[in-house]
Amino acid sequence: MRFITIFLLLLNFTFANSLNLTKTDLVILNKIKSLTDEPIMKYSLMAIAIKESSVGKNIANFSSNDFGLFQSNIKTVLSRQYINDTPANRKYFALKLINDVGFATANAIIELEYWRSVHKDNWVKIWSSYNTGFSYKSDTGYLYAKSILEIIKKLKNEYKL
Repeated sequence: MRFITIFLLLLNFTFANSLNLTKTDLVILNKIKSLTDEPIMKYSLMAIAIKESSVGKNIANFSSNDFGLFQSNIKTVLSRQYINDTPANRKYFALKLINDVGFATANAIIELEYWRSVHKDNWVKIWSSYNTGFSYKSDTGYLYAKSILEIIKKLKNEYKL
């Protein structure tokens, strides 16, 4: 009987895992969820971590210069930290984004809060701008925001996060 129950639970998880999240991914997402009290920020951070880095599996994009769990752009991070944009500073802060999850999370929140003030709590525009900056009206920005919303729906409904 116990074997059947375990088998059914595993089968259910396998077929209800449209985002292909591992048990480790779920632990990380629950940790991200615990970092803020605001539901929209919790879900935004979790969805961005999934979309941008596959929950930490892809933490460096050298072609776009985006790094860490939330793929923060190095030029933006340096600017928001009031740090000179030099090769040494780029390397140091890229490694910090990769190795310091707290720093990466803080930068993602700062970025979301910046766009939140620009877009007056319009989360579709906020998510779009997270990816495309002031080109949030572009197809790329729209599709990015749409994918974040879809991930959030799955996190709530399928994964019960």
